[in-house]
Amino acid sequence: MNANRRELSGISARLVLFMAALVPVSALVYAMRLLPEIGVIIYKEQFLAFFLSVCLMITFMVKPATAKAVEVKVPWYDVVLIFATLGAGGYTALWYHELVETMGLITLDKTILSGIGLFVLLEAARRLAGLTMVMVAIVALGYAFFGHYLTGMFETRAIPVERLLIYNFLGTDAVLGTPLYVAATIVTAFVLFGQILFLVGGGEAISNLSFSLMGNRRGGPAKVAVFSSALFGSLSGSASANVATTGMITIPMMKRVGYSSEKAGAIEAVASTGGLVLPPVMAATGFLMAEFLGVPYSAIAIAAAIPALLFYLCVYLQVDLEAGKSGISALEGNEVPPLKVALIQVAPVAFSFAVLLYFLFALMQSPESSAFAATAATVAVSLFLPSMRRAFLQYAKVLSATGEAVVFIAVMCAVAGLVVGCLGLTGLGSSLSQNLVNLAEGNVWLLLIFSAIGCIVLGMGVPVTATYIILVILVGPALTQVGVNELAAHMFVFYFGTLSFLTPPVCLAVFVAASIAGSKPWSTALYALRFAVIAYLIPFVFVFNDAFLMQGSLFEIALASVAGVIGVFHLSIALVGYWNGVVSPILRVFGFGSGILAFSLGSTSWVVCLFSMSVLIGIHYLQKRRSIKLVST
Repeated sequence: MNANRRELSGISARLVLFMAALVPVSALVYAMRLLPEIGVIIYKEQFLAFFLSVCLMITFMVKPATAKAVEVKVPWYDVVLIFATLGAGGYTALWYHELVETMGLITLDKTILSGIGLFVLLEAARRLAGLTMVMVAIVALGYAFFGHYLTGMFETRAIPVERLLIYNFLGTDAVLGTPLYVAATIVTAFVLFGQILFLVGGGEAISNLSFSLMGNRRGGPAKVAVFSSALFGSLSGSASANVATTGMITIPMMKRVGYSSEKAGAIEAVASTGGLVLPPVMAATGFLMAEFLGVPYSAIAIAAAIPALLFYLCVYLQVDLEAGKSGISALEGNEVPPLKVALIQVAPVAFSFAVLLYFLFALMQSPESSAFAATAATVAVSLFLPSMRRAFLQYAKVLSATGEAVVFIAVMCAVAGLVVGCLGLTGLGSSLSQNLVNLAEGNVWLLLIFSAIGCIVLGMGVPVTATYIILVILVGPALTQVGVNELAAHMFVFYFGTLSFLTPPVCLAVFVAASIAGSKPWSTALYALRFAVIAYLIPFVFVFNDAFLMQGSLFEIALASVAGVIGVFHLSIALVGYWNGVVSPILRVFGFGSGILAFSLGSTSWVVCLFSMSVLIGIHYLQKRRSIKLVST
C-alpha cells in the first residue's frame, strides 16, 4: 500500500496488525490443507470471501478516502464501510454452502449482498490504486448491462442487473475466481517468503554479492543495479516498488561514477521491470499463467528462462559499452565487499532458494507449498545462525507486514476477476478475438502488432497481474486462433503488459526512477526504450520460434539460444555505437540488421547463425584494427 495512510494508535492499530497477520495465516491454513485434517470441509469460495473481506477491512482502516487527507483515527463513514464489508463478506464466507444450492435463483438477499460486496470492493480499489482500475471495472459492468442497446460486433444479450451483480460477486468465475485464488494462496506464500528473507538479512546479502561481483568492473554501479534489481524484482512483483527500493542506492552511485541522470534512471527502471519476467518467481503472473494453461508452474518458469536471460544480457552489454564509451570506471576498492565474505553471507539465502527450487522442480510440489517450505527453511537457518537470528516479536511482525503487502494485490486481482466475469457474461472475449482476426485479415504480423499496442495501452496505470488477466481473455484467443502456440500467446501478452511500465506516456517505473535521479522523465523514458529494446523484439521472435520457450529438440533450443546471444551482441553494439572504440554509422546499421537477422532466421538456420557470427567477428576485427591505429598515431 502507498505511503498515504492513517497513523493509527491504540486498539485500532493493534486490530490492523491482527487482521493483517490473519492474511498469511489463513493462506497457510488453507493452502496446506490443515482444515480437512481436523474434519472441516469448506468451499474454496468461502475461504476467498473471508480472505478478501479481511483485505478490504484493512484498506478501510488504514487508507483515507482522499489522497490529501491526514487522519489519525477511522472516521464514521469508514466504520460503516467496514461493517458493510463484514456483513457481505462474512455472510458469504459462513453461508456460501447454502447460497450455492440456489445460485441459479435470483433473490433479493443475494442481490443486496452482491451489490454491497461489489461497491466496497471498487471503493477499496479506488483508494489503493486510483481511478484507472475502477474505471475499467465500471466500463465492464456498464457494457454488460447496456450492451444489448449496441449494434454490430459489440452487441450483447440483455442481462438483468440482479443477475449481473450475483454472478460477479458470488459466482466462481468472477470476483471469487482464479485471480483472487492465486493471490490468496501462491502470491501470499511468496510474499511471506520474501518478507522473511529480507528480515534475516537476505536483501543485504544479495546487495553485497551484487557489489562484490560487479562493483570492480567498469560501470560497476550500473551492473550492480542490473544484477540486484533482477533478483529483487522477481520477488517484489512491482516494478515501481523495486525502483524505489534499489534505486535509492544504485542511482546516486551511477551518477557519481559518470552516468548521466537520464541514463542512470533508465537503467534502474529497465532492470527493475525485467524482474517481473525473470524466473524462478516471476512476481505473481507466472503462477496465474500456470493456472490458466493448466500446467505445472515449473513449465512456465523453464519457458520464461531464455527470453529473460537475453533481456538482462542486452541490458548488461549496453551498460558495459556505455561505460567504455564514456570512460566510466569501477568503484573504489574499499567500496567493494570481498567476494569470499559476500559468498559466505549469501550462502543461507542460496540455501533458501535451493529449497524453493527443489520443491518446485524436483518434488513438483505446488508453488504455495514450495514457498512455505522455503520460508520454514529460512526461519530454521536463521535460528541457528547468530548473524541472522532475530527476536521472536520481529518474526511475528513479518506476518502483519506480509498481510499489508498482499492487500493491494488481492484487491486488484478481485477487480480483475470482476472484469473477467463481465467478459464471460457478455461473450466479448471470444467475439473481440474473432473481430481482431478479421481486422488483421488473418495476417499474423498485423494481429501481433495490434495485440502488442492493445496490451501496452490497456496496461498503462494498471498493475501487471490485472493487465495480464484481462488481456489474456481479450487477446489470447485471437492469437491462438491464427495458429500461435498457446504458451507463446500467453507469454506475448505477459511481456507487452509488463512493458507498459516502460512505455510512454504512462511509464510508472520510469517516472519513479526519474524522480530519484532528478532527470527529465521523457529523456529517461527514451533511454529506457533503448535499454529494453530486446523486450520489444523477443515476444515476436518466440511466437514464430517456440524454441526460445524451451519447446522443441535440444538442437533447436541450443541454436535459438546461440542466435539470441549473437543477436543481442549485434543490437547492443549498434544501439550504443561503441566496441573497442566508437563504431561508425555504417557498421552500426549493418550490425543492427545482422542482429535482427540472427533473431529471425539465425534461430532456425545454422547457416544464417554462422553468417551473423562472422559479421560480429568482422566488426570486432575492424574495431580492433582501428583502435590499434589510433593508439599508434
